[in-house]
Amino acid sequence: MRARGRRKTSYAADIAVIHSGRQWLTLAVFIGLLVVLPLVLNATHNLNWVTFLNFTLIIIIAVLGLNVTTGMTGQVSLGHSAFIMLGGYGLAMLTLKADWPFWAALAVSTLVTGLIALIVAIPAIRLKGFYVAVVTLAFFYIAQYVIRNLDITGGTFGLIGIPSPSIAGMSIKGDVRWYYLLLALTILCVLVSVNITRSRLGRSFLAVRDNDVATAALGVNVPLTKLRAFFVGSLFAALAGGLWASYVSVVRLDQFTIWDSIWYLGMIVIGGAGSTAGAIMGVIFLRLISQILHVIGTSDLIPLSSTVTIYSTQIIYGLVIILFITLKPMGMISIWQKFKINYKRWPFGV
Repeated sequence: MRARGRRKTSYAADIAVIHSGRQWLTLAVFIGLLVVLPLVLNATHNLNWVTFLNFTLIIIIAVLGLNVTTGMTGQVSLGHSAFIMLGGYGLAMLTLKADWPFWAALAVSTLVTGLIALIVAIPAIRLKGFYVAVVTLAFFYIAQYVIRNLDITGGTFGLIGIPSPSIAGMSIKGDVRWYYLLLALTILCVLVSVNITRSRLGRSFLAVRDNDVATAALGVNVPLTKLRAFFVGSLFAALAGGLWASYVSVVRLDQFTIWDSIWYLGMIVIGGAGSTAGAIMGVIFLRLISQILHVIGTSDLIPLSSTVTIYSTQIIYGLVIILFITLKPMGMISIWQKFKINYKRWPFGV
């Protein structure tokens, strides 16, 4: 087995994500471009694109969590927005009502959301497919009902004035500062997701997804593995929810809808279920469609009302998901993998 002319002599080298100095250089250049990008957008007075990037980074973190639960383990969850919502409300209540510092509140709200996810997962771990989706969907509506009827959550009005984080005494305010914080956290979450995939736990997730009966016969505790998947996935979701709430400084029920959970599933389908890179591709692809339609709708070329833009975006989302399920069920990551194989073979044939 060879990689760019070098023989792999260990299992660690075989499963390594980056195999050569050229790939390290490419990664460094890519990260460098991401670091410079907001400065260029700010200098060219395109801060709306920085805002777009910030929300995209938050959604990537959330979808990485759903990729663990659904993409890797095969547990179809329609309640992912509920875990994002719990993370946002948890941070808001701890910072506004209990006067906790941001980072402590974020850590506790994330952990508590993970524990709640374990409770939700208990009736779902022995179910499959549609039935798991129904359980998680029910939890979404239960969570919204509880939050709507509690005074501490602000009811239907939500909570306003959620503080921004600070690092070494520097407050994270403004889109550019938020971008760098979110970029750092997103990179950290990507590293965690990649290493989960390559770990023993990640292989258990994938085995349960592919054939839970055979996996149980091999000695893997399938119910416990599903519980772990829900727990890990909800941690990503709660982290994204807390960052979302602080970034917009307000948290309300109408920010978290069942449609969000559906589109998050669509992002995994489009990108490629079970793949960290695929999840990121799916998020960026659908987010770019939304942003392009928004730019067209607000331009003088084809002026559209906000309502028309929203419905057009949803229609295109649905069509794209259907096309990928029909034509490319393995997602965009399969296209990328095929391109890499053909590139390595060129010019000796494809």
